[in-house]
Amino acid sequence: MKKIVVDNSGQFAAMVTAHIRQAAQKSDRDLHVGVPGGRGAVPVISGILQCELPILRRIHLYLVDERISGAKNMDTLLDVGLQKAIEEDLFRQSQIHIPEEGFPFMPHTGQLDLLYLGVGEDGHIASLFPGSYPELDARDCPDTVRVTASTKPPPERITISFRGLRTYAKRSQTFLMFFGEGKRIALERFLEGQESPATLPCMYFPREWFTVDVVTDMQEVLA
Repeated sequence: MKKIVVDNSGQFAAMVTAHIRQAAQKSDRDLHVGVPGGRGAVPVISGILQCELPILRRIHLYLVDERISGAKNMDTLLDVGLQKAIEEDLFRQSQIHIPEEGFPFMPHTGQLDLLYLGVGEDGHIASLFPGSYPELDARDCPDTVRVTASTKPPPERITISFRGLRTYAKRSQTFLMFFGEGKRIALERFLEGQESPATLPCMYFPREWFTVDVVTDMQEVLA
């Protein structure tokens, strides 16, 4: 596990561009990228949109969770650059995939190449909050599930499950983003490595031997 320190979340955008270009060089097939909603989407989408048009045409984005009510994560993706790219015919709406309850997370058999996840103050990723593991990693758990008691508003969401992460992201490169002072305690708990995904959901990745890197703008925490 690498620990990557940046001055701010915007600096990470250039790294995202490099990740996408590197993945594109390895294969001429479509690229499948898991993306967060909210503030975590800003550097990810910004970095993706810096790629050349032939690469952009090959990218499929998979939103890891969506809100059922209120401001939608999809709207956030559009607002931070995708809407403009669509209007300029650099990207297509059909390249964005939103999780739906009861349907496969990825419409076709395959794996994510890259997965970017923002980590919440309580260590949650996507809409997988403390207490959701191990139920949402059970063998009979579907790829996507409805959350009805989110610890942050709105209460109802559709999210990829832990089982979905195991199915579609096990061979991907995963980046956990801890940006901002509010994530300090979650990052410290994660680096201590003493908890399980039941209390700190982001611990799922090192515990299950995913290829995961940590990205943060809090240099002193990693000192």
